[in-house]
Amino acid sequence: MKISIVTFLNSTFFFALLPVCVSAQKTANTKDSLLISDQFVSGEFPLVYKSKASTIYYDNKDALVVAKVASAFQNDVKLVTGIVPQIKTDLKNLTSYPVIIGTLGQSALIDQLQKSNKIDVSKVKGKWETFGIAVVDHPFPKVKQALVIYGSDRRGTAYGVFEVSKLIGVSPFWWWADVVPAHKNNLFISPGVTITGPPTVKYRGIFINDEDWGMHPWASKTYDPQLGDIGPKTYAKIYELLLRLRANCIWPAMHPVSGAFNKYPANKLVADSFAIVTGSSHPEPLLFNNASEWNVKTMGPWNYDTNKKGILKVLSERVKENAPFESVYTIALRGIHDAGMVSNLPVSGKVKLLDSALQD
Repeated sequence: MKISIVTFLNSTFFFALLPVCVSAQKTANTKDSLLISDQFVSGEFPLVYKSKASTIYYDNKDALVVAKVASAFQNDVKLVTGIVPQIKTDLKNLTSYPVIIGTLGQSALIDQLQKSNKIDVSKVKGKWETFGIAVVDHPFPKVKQALVIYGSDRRGTAYGVFEVSKLIGVSPFWWWADVVPAHKNNLFISPGVTITGPPTVKYRGIFINDEDWGMHPWASKTYDPQLGDIGPKTYAKIYELLLRLRANCIWPAMHPVSGAFNKYPANKLVADSFAIVTGSSHPEPLLFNNASEWNVKTMGPWNYDTNKKGILKVLSERVKENAPFESVYTIALRGIHDAGMVSNLPVSGKVKLLDSALQD
């Protein structure tokens, strides 16, 4: 038993789902939606049949998240059927009924299927976080049928894989809330193609809020006592949940009880391996946590009017540190944590100061 997600939600404000930065693009229509059955019908793809699971293939030159979700999908099939599929990155010798996972332009098999017109990528290519799932007959020589999951980008591919996980009965909350899927001896997938995306909300995610009461005690004492904090081991499970919920952004825990997100370099490395965008909340301009990272004794007052040089120094360092990764930057000029802007200026002066800070 990990933790009751309902208790977490009700008693500790574990997370808030925050849709921001709405995209003008609309979700593409889905056609020929795939169906899952445990009884064989002619033409269906045998994901698991007679105690044997189809082998999962992905290109090891693809994004790191593809390997992550391939492994997670392997476990999902096991959760439902008790059968563990093989995973292979050798793309030369495919089985008769493979599961092929990959991103357009990053997977040799997916690109070959596109060139041979075995899959239509016109509604996927160039889109944001869009994926296709197709049952393809005779995609390659000696291959009878394949389940092909392809994404426009690395998150699109991940969402496609976890869409199949949901279809076979695995809840996004299976780990967090001990949701045991219904057992099935066989899994068959109906023929057809489904295209999903792009999302109407571009950035969607979880904010770890008020972690003092639930998340931090649990992570530091139960799940990761060796670190004694909310760190990369805990965030990895949150990142996987995000992908399963078709979200893409984390606003990390930021109270002083927790180590700041950038305190542990692995936090953002693991986030990137799951293709998760890092954001920040109210006291974290440009991903710098002034509630725990700003030291008044050594850095001076958090006052842009009197200590602009000192503040810009730490903010510049943080932007450089996070530049290689996908980030959403909050621009603000408030006091430390929940305090208002620190300044002895009148309101008109504060307006000018804020304008100057935003320009900087």
